[in-house]
Amino acid sequence: MKRPYIFLIIIAICIGGYYFGLNNNKPKNEIWIGYNYTKIGKNVISFIPVKVESKTKLKQLEEIFLYSQKLEHPTVDLATYDVQLTFRSPVEENVEYSSLLWFTKSGAVIKINAFNGYRSVGIENAKSIKKIINYTEL
Repeated sequence: MKRPYIFLIIIAICIGGYYFGLNNNKPKNEIWIGYNYTKIGKNVISFIPVKVESKTKLKQLEEIFLYSQKLEHPTVDLATYDVQLTFRSPVEENVEYSSLLWFTKSGAVIKINAFNGYRSVGIENAKSIKKIINYTEL
């Protein structure tokens, strides 16, 4: 008599776990992009979440940042950056790191806020960044 109840309890636990797994599918990382409107006369940064189609695109963006070259003296106006990118974890609800980007004719200059100093990437990597984050020129 006890075996059917044990079997039903095990089935209920399995179904509950499966249902929880289907409904708890938040992405592990997401990107928020902030446009710097001080360039056009407003003194505000507006953040919007960016939908990244696949995890490989997000990893590609992180690799571009990781393999960027150290830059001693940036030749950009540091007060008027183009974009602020924030990598967030919606599961843990915290910011992993944030960075500022200046797009130039020769690529891009990156300031990762977690680290001191500036970094640079070439034209192709700058185009990849723009494509991944759906960058719109102001």
